[in-house]
Amino acid sequence: MLGWAAATFGRIDTFVTPPPTVTGFYTIDSVIAGNPQAFFSSVGRLVLPVLTLAIVNASALMKMTNTVFADVYRSDFIRHARASGLPERSIRRIALRNCLPPIITLVGFMVGFLLGAAVLVETIFAWGGLGQYAVQAVVNSDYPALQGFVLVAAAFILVVCTVVDILYELADPRIRV
Repeated sequence: MLGWAAATFGRIDTFVTPPPTVTGFYTIDSVIAGNPQAFFSSVGRLVLPVLTLAIVNASALMKMTNTVFADVYRSDFIRHARASGLPERSIRRIALRNCLPPIITLVGFMVGFLLGAAVLVETIFAWGGLGQYAVQAVVNSDYPALQGFVLVAAAFILVVCTVVDILYELADPRIRV
């Protein structure tokens, strides 16, 4: 009502011609087609859904990061680094690097929960997507479609777990997964 954000229906304004489908993402397709009106319309429609998903998940991530960082920052090796005369910037970098494994774990779990949150966001913002497809499959007792959704979701979670394991190795080579 205040005009701060686009109305909560559809992926593009009603009076804007959708770009030709190349990838299925209006933002990317409009850049490929060179259609700035469709690009800005689709980006405007992304603001509220993205903020909804980000704000819901950001609080847990910030609290976990704060708690883990505070524990590491009070540890003996940080006191030793400070006593050795390292600059505070380097000490913070060392502390943040040691905080990464639990934070990477939490982000991995959150990405899995985003599939469930997508159902709610797709319903509120009237976007057709994988979440709506799964809900319609349940409502219509379409078991092959539901099995397909579960298979895609499981593959997605497996990819996320693999990426988390790789990030563990990069964040702290001492951790063997």
